[in-house]
Formats: sequence, C-alpha cells, structure tokens
Amino acid sequence: MTTTTDKEFEKNFEKAYQEKMPNFEQSINIAIVGKVSSGKSSLLNAILDCQREAPTAAVGANSGVTTKVTAYKLDKNVLIIDCPGLDDVREENSNETVKFLSSIDLGIFVVTGSADITQQKNFEDLKKSSRNVLVILNKIDEWDDLESSELDNVKKQWQETLGVRTIYGACTKGYDPKMKKTAAMDLRGIKEIQDDIFKFLNSEGKAILLARHLKSKENFAIGIIGTALIAVAGEAFIPGSAAYITATQVIAITSLNYLYKGEVLSKSSALGLLPTFGGQSLGTTAFLWAKSFLPPTLVLDVAAAGIAVTITFAMLGTVKWMFENEHSLEEKELLKTAFNNFSKIGEELKNMSPADFKNKDKLLALLGRLLSKAA
Repeated sequence: MTTTTDKEFEKNFEKAYQEKMPNFEQSINIAIVGKVSSGKSSLLNAILDCQREAPTAAVGANSGVTTKVTAYKLDKNVLIIDCPGLDDVREENSNETVKFLSSIDLGIFVVTGSADITQQKNFEDLKKSSRNVLVILNKIDEWDDLESSELDNVKKQWQETLGVRTIYGACTKGYDPKMKKTAAMDLRGIKEIQDDIFKFLNSEGKAILLARHLKSKENFAIGIIGTALIAVAGEAFIPGSAAYITATQVIAITSLNYLYKGEVLSKSSALGLLPTFGGQSLGTTAFLWAKSFLPPTLVLDVAAAGIAVTITFAMLGTVKWMFENEHSLEEKELLKTAFNNFSKIGEELKNMSPADFKNKDKLLALLGRLLSKAA
C-alpha cells in the first residue's frame, strides 16, 4: 500500500529529477575557423585531450592539409566543422551544413602571427553566426626567443584589429605524424581554453555532450561529483530532503554513465542501483529518510548534510571507479566492495561545514585527492 509519505517522496523526487536532468538529445555545433596552416586540427586534438598516437583530426606538415571544409561528426549530437571561413561552408550547401550554419553554438577563431586586417571579415561573419566566439592566437612558440612583451604586443594588435577583449594564447605542437617520436609535445594554454569552452557549454546545458569525447574524463567526472555534493549538502536542510538527495544522486549516476559510456541510463536502472549502496549503509540511509520528514532543526540538518555528502561521494566515487576500470554496474559484489572503500575514504567530508561547499575550486581539489586514493 502506498502511503501519503511515499506519495510525497515520489512527487518531490519526480519534480527535482525533471528539473535537473540534462537533456542528452540536444546538439552541439562548433565551427573552428582560421586560415589554412593555422593549426586548427592540432588545436582540436589538444582541446579533446587526444594522444599523439590517436588524434581526432588529421594533421600534416604540408601546407594546406585542410584546404576547405572538414566535418568531424563525433556522434549524432556533436558536429565540429574546420574551415577557412563560413563562406566555404555555404558553398557546400548540403542539408547538414545549412542546418549547421543556422545553429552554431560556439565559434573558435584561430589566428597566427601578426595581426592581419583581412581576417576581420571572417571573424565578423563567425561572430554574427555563433552564440559565442573565442579567439585563439595559435603557435605562440614563434615568440619563444623574443622578449615576452612581444607576444603581449601581438595579442594587443589582434584585440584592436578584431575588436575583442580576450585573446587566448596557445601552442599545440606535437600532433604532426612526421615529427620524431622522441620529440616532446608542446601544449600551452589549452586548460584555460577548455575551461572557458565548458563554462559556456555548461551555461547552455550542453557541456556533457562534448565532454564525453574527451580522452581524459577525470576533471569533468570530478566536476559532476563536486556539483552533486554541493547540491546534497544544501538539500539536507530542505523538508522532504530524501527525495531531492535521491534525485541528485540518480542524475549524477546517469551523467557519469553518459560521460564514460555514451549511453543514457534509464531512471529505473539508476534507481535500481541505490539499494546496492543503501544495503551497505542502512542505518545512515534510514536516518536521512526519517530526518527529511521532520521539522527543520539545525543539529539534525548538519548531521544529515554530513551523512548525505559522505554517502553520495561513496556512490559516485564507486561508479566513476567502475567505469574507469572497465567494470559493469551489474557487478553487484564489486560495487559493494568499492562502495565500502570509498565510504572510508569519504569520512573526511563529514567534518566539512556548509561554508566549505561555497568554494568549489577548493572542494574539487579535495575530491581529486580523495578519489586518487582508490587508484
């Protein structure tokens, strides 16, 4: 028999789930625009954390390897087009490119060398056609033997020429297959570019669609876990908190599954995992459930927040570890063992105050350290 309490839980859970669940059916269109031989392909490989031996985009030492339009359809949701200018895309006039031009989420404008006013038209065209544009001065290693002020001066020249406030400097040397295998890769400025790309895509609710194509998913996975912990720490203070905490846990598990597997885990499948974890922490789970229907009292709320954070960390740390080590979530005994391990590791989180969760960068650094203990 379904009780009033059960109905209230289901209502609150469904509401929170629908409001916060990412839309995995959205699409991302990215245009990388720049002159031939400006290093666009290498830049794309660097942004996606590709290894030298397994690039997404082909790179060649000969000038003009990518002469016109090259489309990288990473999956049915993510399309990246590498081109000298959007006019080259228009010339193709295929159904896919017409649709692409009408919905460019992010433009990445790649320049090299001294400021060139002839690039202004292509930049303005890209800016008008895109929701957001980043300008990247690539091949900054050209200035390595000059005074540092010279690179700053070139950036200022490009800022004035294009009328932008920010020019990202980047070096993406090392993806050319003709380079000696013993030659070191030289990647600079990529993290800042990645951070701002994902910050923008996150504001659009689309970051995870591109993140799943990163060769290194570690930082994004830690971000999913950190966001969930911040959420449950606050949700512990809400009447009926168990429903909201459960929704946050289910959404984070679903997001990690998509990040690593590229598949959307059904709500019922994600919910079905929770008893596996709950059975390992029955006392604390029962406490959270009971507490969530009591009137708010600070002592209970603080205790519940600590428990909710620790359980959630252990759950998500386990899921992340399972995927990284190529295990299936169907391996229930291994899930239980890993959960117990992460529960011990996460004990440190119980001592955190609500104020500690306001500094996300500090929290993510702590999570990185804790998660590395299970490596």
